[in-house]
Amino acid sequence: MRGRLDSNAGRLTLGGLREICEQTRQCRSYFNRSVRTSWHAGLVAEYFFEEFCRIPVEVEYASEFRYRNPIIREGDVVIAILNPVKTADTLAAIDLAKSKGAIIFGVCMWWVQSIPRATHAGAYTHAGPEIGVASTKAFTAQLTVLNMIALIVAQKKGTITEQSFMRCWWRWRTFQRK
Repeated sequence: MRGRLDSNAGRLTLGGLREICEQTRQCRSYFNRSVRTSWHAGLVAEYFFEEFCRIPVEVEYASEFRYRNPIIREGDVVIAILNPVKTADTLAAIDLAKSKGAIIFGVCMWWVQSIPRATHAGAYTHAGPEIGVASTKAFTAQLTVLNMIALIVAQKKGTITEQSFMRCWWRWRTFQRK
């Protein structure tokens, strides 16, 4: 959250989202393509996007997505969530979605991964490497970024009230101070 939550102005800022903000405001559907822990983060984020943005969301494994003929229209947004390891399935899913005219937004740990080079825009979680087998740090960081994306898009679309936005913002502000 550091650097993305402006406590004084009551504003969220994700630099990568600025680049595609107009397209995300007008999109008809979101797709989350990911694997393992990132897939679970996508499942939770589905609720954020449908509740706040009022956009239908489909979450599936990148490996499943790339071997079928998905219905993606030009202008749809695909969020590719990458685990700390590089995944060929996620990159193949990105290529397929791009070939159908989708806008690709990547969520990954750091800039050395392949996702930032393959997407139109993105956000880094800055969670650092996982030490243990359980990917709790990556999962929590991904949820935080995905929630911020949903709130920013909802605010731009006008599908969330200022009161609801400020309630979410206030919870984050309180959490950030702890």
